[in-house]
Amino acid sequence: MKTSILVALCLISCNLLAQYTFTSFSRNTIDLKTNDVISTETRMETYNISFKDNLFIHNIFDSETNSVINSQLYKIIRTKQEADMTFFTTESGLSGKNYNFIIKIGEEQIQFFQYFDEEEIIEFVGNSSDFNTFNQD
Repeated sequence: MKTSILVALCLISCNLLAQYTFTSFSRNTIDLKTNDVISTETRMETYNISFKDNLFIHNIFDSETNSVINSQLYKIIRTKQEADMTFFTTESGLSGKNYNFIIKIGEEQIQFFQYFDEEEIIEFVGNSSDFNTFNQD
């Protein structure tokens, strides 16, 4: 019993100290009531997430040249772990607005979502990889 509690605590704290890079090639807007895809947009973006550093970097690429056309740094201000999902909120240094995201860790893949309200969610379709932290402690 003690071992399973320690393993669960380790998994939670490891997820909250994890780092990810998501490369998204398209995004699906999903209706949460019906689970239907409302719209799909093709757009290459990267998201660098470091819970250890409390940093979130968003890069948008030009579809013709594949060069970065917009890059912004956000501060992660809240995190919450529930089962296989990490919920987190970022704050824009530019606008001061907050944005809500979800990372769902499955056995074979990691999914990344942006949560706007109780009606819609955006699913970023792509792949993930490791991301190195600034803080090496």
